[in-house]
Amino acid sequence: MNLYLDRSYRIDLHEATNTLQFVWLENHPEVDYEAFIEACCNFIGYGFEFETTNILIDTKHFNYMPPPEFHEWQKTKHHDRYRKIGVEKVAYVMNTEHVTYMRNSPIKEEGFTTEYYDRTEDALAWMQASVLV
Repeated sequence: MNLYLDRSYRIDLHEATNTLQFVWLENHPEVDYEAFIEACCNFIGYGFEFETTNILIDTKHFNYMPPPEFHEWQKTKHHDRYRKIGVEKVAYVMNTEHVTYMRNSPIKEEGFTTEYYDRTEDALAWMQASVLV
């Protein structure tokens, strides 16, 4: 179910897996830091509204490189919102070369499990699995 459509991204709810999907669109216009943070906040607002336990973020078409301070904001503010909702699983769908790099990344968040995929179908299958990996 489509919840929101912007020039840069789309937010959907995959009801069968209770997954909130954030998809960056192809050929999206230039995104600056303010617009990027606004998109992140808009997205998680739907998480609260629909009480989703899973989040899928598709970055295959994402062209913006957030500044270093984003990672601190994400860790201290944004991911706290995930935990408040009760998110259990977060999947990033990205280009194949990034999947390998991220799977080997030492950065792990507490409170939810994060996995990386190059296909949306694989991410949704993981979301549907009843046991956290």
